[in-house]
Amino acid sequence: MLRHCESRFAEWRLPPSSTITTVAQELSRRRGRPIHLIPLALGAGQPSGLSLVLPTMDVVAYEAETSRTHQEHIIAHELTHIMCGHTGTASIDENVARLVFPNLDPGLVRDMLNRAGYGDEYELEAEIMASVILRRMNARPERTGPTPTAEVQEVLDRLEKTFSTGGDGS
Repeated sequence: MLRHCESRFAEWRLPPSSTITTVAQELSRRRGRPIHLIPLALGAGQPSGLSLVLPTMDVVAYEAETSRTHQEHIIAHELTHIMCGHTGTASIDENVARLVFPNLDPGLVRDMLNRAGYGDEYELEAEIMASVILRRMNARPERTGPTPTAEVQEVLDRLEKTFSTGGDGS
């Protein structure tokens, strides 16, 4: 799954300096429709994000009251659901949809509420793809300038190993 997600996202050829907004803009361009990123105070008991595919646009709502890093992960996760065409698997009765949101189209409500009903495979793919996107966004640029001496390179390698995830270079 990781290799699949990496190769799929690599096809986009986005520069490593891309932001989550750049990723959303590229998906919007590829889909030929706008994507709106909407921060909302969703609350602790609710999903931290949701995506809606509407007739003329896509909407990604994400938790406004969390860290920027968490927001970017939520957005990347929801963009993946849109990118991959994921749909919910839970069955929401039309009468329930009308009862909960009487002024909205029951189909829209069903899609919205099905967000929490994605199958495990969709959730796994969305999580892995979100990680691929964020890793690509946070990639360090290639070093430019003069090549360091062997002694300097050794120090740089030790520093990188020390400060990388886990402290062991992994």
